[in-house]
Amino acid sequence: MASVRTVRTHWKLAVLPLGFATILYGDLLFRDGQQRLGKFLFIGGWVVAFAGMPALNRYLKANHLREGILKIFAILFIVGSIAVPGPIISLARVFDGTAQPINYRQAALSLALIYIALTILSRIAEPRDHVLERLASRIQRAAVFRALANVTGICAVVAFLGARFVATHPVPLISTGLTLVVAAAVVTHKTFARARKLCTQIHTDTQTLLRDLDELDQARRHATASKPKSWVLRLRAEREAGGGHADEQMAALRTWDAVKLGLSTPVDTGYRRIGLPFLTDEVVAEIEAKVRAAVDGGGTGPARADLLAIQRACSGRVDVLA
Repeated sequence: MASVRTVRTHWKLAVLPLGFATILYGDLLFRDGQQRLGKFLFIGGWVVAFAGMPALNRYLKANHLREGILKIFAILFIVGSIAVPGPIISLARVFDGTAQPINYRQAALSLALIYIALTILSRIAEPRDHVLERLASRIQRAAVFRALANVTGICAVVAFLGARFVATHPVPLISTGLTLVVAAAVVTHKTFARARKLCTQIHTDTQTLLRDLDELDQARRHATASKPKSWVLRLRAEREAGGGHADEQMAALRTWDAVKLGLSTPVDTGYRRIGLPFLTDEVVAEIEAKVRAAVDGGGTGPARADLLAIQRACSGRVDVLA
């Protein structure tokens, strides 16, 4: 029933993708030589899309996490509306047998633009608010956008080779293209395997840190319960307890070091300059301050809340065999 109510409330959102699809189709027709019909559909698509903006505004205000996601898809749509029609037209002409080298060059340029957008703009547009609440979707977006970027990059190479050799060496070009397609599948598998492996490692290290904090709390409670009544003996016991807690404190800090390495590791690629880190440096610094405060004797509640949020985000991707 909840899903039915959601559909009844937000069904007008379907106007937006309908308008955008009309825009893309009109652009395709315009580039294919049907300027009048293409222009009509292009303008009509924007009118339809703007008609769905009030429904979009209501949808975004219903959840504070939705506005950041809109920014990502807005940027990707703008790039896609410019770059996607070229490869589609070229692919259609390849199947029709009418493709020319210039079509391959146009497709290569468009695919290269998509690769750059998915690699750079998607990271710039990634929301920086409510990061822990968005963490599960952040991991998913990083893996999906990286896989799409790798596929479009490889397809750009295929299109470039087609522009250069389709007229002179068509048979070797086919075998080379198939090889690159297989390479795209392998790279995609490795991208998602990397995300699962990182999530598994962070989940394990986070669980160890939580257990270390539990042991530290138990040691402190035991020391507090066993304090003698005499203030002299109590002072001596506190000193001994402080020294006795050093092992638990060091264990928690060592475990945090392992957790911190995982949180700073890019999800999608080993190249940090173009990869999306598991968490931003600012969020990692905030969590570290909470963990150190808990180790130094403060409350462990804030640190536990963040660590448990990280575990929940990773739990759906735990794979001990990755």
